[in-house]
Amino acid sequence: MDERRLESIGDTAQRSARRVAGDAQDMASRAGSYAQERAQEMAERAGTYVSQRARDVNDQVQRLTGRPTESWMKDARRFVQNHPLQAVAITVGLGFVLGKILARD
Repeated sequence: MDERRLESIGDTAQRSARRVAGDAQDMASRAGSYAQERAQEMAERAGTYVSQRARDVNDQVQRLTGRPTESWMKDARRFVQNHPLQAVAITVGLGFVLGKILARD
C-alpha cells in the first residue's frame, strides 16, 4: 500500500511540475510578446520624433540661408567628388577641433 501511495504522490508531483513548467513557458511567451510590442511602439515614436526634428532643422536652414538642405547636400557631395583629399583633411581637422572642445572639463 505504501508503494502505491508513493507512486501516486510521484505521479501527482510530475503532473504538477509539468503544469508549472507549461505555465512558466506561457508567461515567458506573453512577456516576450509584450516586450516586442513595446519596442515596436517606442521605435515608431522615435521615428516620428526624428522626422519632426529633421523637418524643423530643414526649415531653419532654409530660413537662415535661403536655400533648402538638399541644395547644401548636393554642393557638399560635389565638393567631395571634385576634391576628395581636401574633404578628408577638412573632416579630420573638424574632428580634431570638436574633440578638443568636447574633451574640456
